[in-house]
This record gives sequence, structure tokens and C-alpha cells, in this order.
Amino acid sequence: MITTEELRFINNLSVLMSVGRPLLSSLKHMRSTCREQACIPAYDAMIERTEKGGQFTDVLADYPQLCSRSVLALLKSGRRSSCLAVLLPKLAKLVRATVSGEWDPRRRFFETWALMVETGISNDEALGELRHDFRRGPLGEVAEGLRGAILGGKSLADGATRFPEVFDEVSLDLLHYGEHRDLARALRSITDLL
Repeated sequence: MITTEELRFINNLSVLMSVGRPLLSSLKHMRSTCREQACIPAYDAMIERTEKGGQFTDVLADYPQLCSRSVLALLKSGRRSSCLAVLLPKLAKLVRATVSGEWDPRRRFFETWALMVETGISNDEALGELRHDFRRGPLGEVAEGLRGAILGGKSLADGATRFPEVFDEVSLDLLHYGEHRDLARALRSITDLL
């Protein structure tokens, strides 16, 4: 579940880094302006880790009130691939749309999965994170079913046939196309059909 504090964290990090502010000073600024007392230890831990030369994302798993699992997976992937500055505006848009209720769960599911694919997260890992983040609804079962299919050697399109309430014929065709060409684009095209 994405929170308003998570929105503030991702949005501010995106804006501050986009103007060239270093990560450490950005984290210190966000800590000094944090209004949620429960999140201050998360900022302290990120600052300490960064000051010691580590990755700020290493400590975020301990603070789910500040960073959901799928957002954390995206941040880690962005750091690993040195594309955090490119990822953050897209991630901020996703988090804003989620918190504001602009996107329904299905669109958020596909947009998050597409962003994970773009940052190099494997389908196995992406679907595992999506399963966790959507565990309270039917999309968690969809993520688990798709993950099981690919781990069992089947294609995503084959696994998706088990979920006709989510994947119609056009969506299945897009998944098949995406597996062989551009999965992120195919997933975003599925959201256009919703």
C-alpha cells in the first residue's frame, strides 16, 4: 500500500535530484521537513548509510511506511543500473497516480510491471513484488499465476490465459508480442485497453 509519505519521499527525491542536488543533501533536506515522526528513523538510516558510502536503498526494507516493496525494487534497480535520475520522474508519476486514486489497481499493476521491466528487473522478481503489493486482491493471484507459469517454463501469454477477467484476446496478443520484442511497451499498451 503506497502512502502519502511515500509520495512525498519519491516526489521530493525526484525533484531535488532532477535539479542536480546531491543525494545526501536531498535526504537531509527531506528529513528536516518530514512531518511524519514514524518516518524520521528511515531518513536517519538512509543518511547514515549514504555517509558511510553505502546505498540508501539498503535500509529501506526496514521502513515499509516510507517505501513499498515494488517501489523499493525499482529504486534498487535504478541505483544498480545508474538510471535513478531517469527512473525517479516515472516512479513519482506512478506513486502520485496511486495515492490520488487516478489509476485503478489494474492500471497500476501494469504500469508498475512495465517500469520494472524497463529498469531491468526480471519477470520472476517483478511478479513476486507485484504479488506482494497486490496480495489483498485478485491481481496478487494473477501475479502469482504468471510467475508460476514462467518458472514452469511457459510463456507469459500462456500463463495469462488462466485469467480471462484480466487478459482478453488483444491483451494476450500484446503479451505474446512483448515477450519477443518490447514487454514494457506491450504492458503499457494493455493499460490503454483498460
